[in-house]
Amino acid sequence: MDTVRYRRNDYHLNKRHNEKRHSEKSKISFNAEVIEKKVHKFYLSIALFFGIILSIGMPFFNEPDGVYHFVNSSNIVHLTTDITVYGENSKWFGNQFVNQKPAYQNGDYFKKYFETEVQRMPMNKLPRSTEYPKVLSYNFLGHIVPAAGVWLGYHIYPSMGMMIVCARLLSMFVYTLILFFIIKYVRRGKLVFTIIGLSPVVMNTFSSLSYDGLTLILAAFLVAVGINMVDKGKITPFNLLPMIISSIAVYFAAKTNIKLLILIFPIIILSIFMRWKTKNIIRRLSKRARFTTSIVVLIIVLIGGILYARRYGGFGLVIYKLFMNFSYNFNPNINVQDINTVLVQPLATHNMMPFWLTSVWFILILAAAFVETKFVKDPLISYGALGLFVLNIVALYINFFTGYSSGTNAINGAIGGVQGRYVTPMLFLLPLFAGNEHFELKVISYKTVALSSAVIIIISNSLLIFDTLFTILKF
Repeated sequence: MDTVRYRRNDYHLNKRHNEKRHSEKSKISFNAEVIEKKVHKFYLSIALFFGIILSIGMPFFNEPDGVYHFVNSSNIVHLTTDITVYGENSKWFGNQFVNQKPAYQNGDYFKKYFETEVQRMPMNKLPRSTEYPKVLSYNFLGHIVPAAGVWLGYHIYPSMGMMIVCARLLSMFVYTLILFFIIKYVRRGKLVFTIIGLSPVVMNTFSSLSYDGLTLILAAFLVAVGINMVDKGKITPFNLLPMIISSIAVYFAAKTNIKLLILIFPIIILSIFMRWKTKNIIRRLSKRARFTTSIVVLIIVLIGGILYARRYGGFGLVIYKLFMNFSYNFNPNINVQDINTVLVQPLATHNMMPFWLTSVWFILILAAAFVETKFVKDPLISYGALGLFVLNIVALYINFFTGYSSGTNAINGAIGGVQGRYVTPMLFLLPLFAGNEHFELKVISYKTVALSSAVIIIISNSLLIFDTLFTILKF
């Protein structure tokens, strides 16, 4: 009996010990380090799940200038179609999915867009004149993937609906997989890259025919190369080659303002070169040289800015317009929508996403940036990245000096046309700024931010689908 009793006690003791070990193992397997190693897998699963739903279920042209992107993609593969057959008879490609509302509400959406065959037509007969895009331009290179999808859809069944859905699915799969490998490749900032990639704006962009999808991918790759250079702290042939390739790709295939990202490499190279100096005397000279270099760069930028501003009416007018637009709200509704389109709302005034989500997303992405592993030792890199981000916004506003503002607002200095999606690719710079060793955020943990991100990402993309379809069905 004693032997049996001892065996039972040993059994229960071993059982409790194994349960305790299993519990501790579960806790260990869900720490920050493991989450960081597996976050790219989370990205892929969520991106593919919502990407397929967005590609198939969302109204057509649910991206800025959606009709324009379809027409350009069709032109590239010489399948120029008469879009007036589907009710797109405006001289401007700006109506988005407004013209689809009757088909949704009457229940003949599938018949109109998927069963009705396209009618081919010459390019010069389109409602708005277009031309075959230049090969070495973001307008051509950014439409290659959706153009291949348009061609595939046409040969499955020649309807606009099939052409668009196939183009969306192909773009989504290609861009999602590329970003998956970029997140896996980048050494630091994985959570920030994941959150940006799973934001409703980026998810919708990948599931569309827009050239912005390629711009986002190229921006992410270029910054990832820069982050890896900073993390290793040295320049080798293995990071020089990706640096050259990514710079060339961004220069030729990304939107104009994103080309500013290339300037991050001279900043990183200068920083690494300065840190190679180990002797005290040389270190002092390096600090002095760094200060001198900063002053010289500021002078060059100032002189260049003054000369560049002459085409926009002079330096004084440029400063006045920038001051007015950053200090006065000329149109509350439009300005709020523009901020909303950085991460949350792909198509201003159409998706009808709640404004509170914008605040949540900005807080989320900043929290993620500051809780990630610190790897930037030189403030030159951190403030250089921040400077590029600000310079990008200033350049955007200057580029739209002759934008869409009119009447009294234009006279008072309002600048129209700037959209949040132009800023989105620059958010990939955040790890280089927030990753500074001296920047700490101790009020929240990496694990908490990661779990909160997962919840907010799922809610936000679900709301994007619901809000858009509810708008087109009920209003």
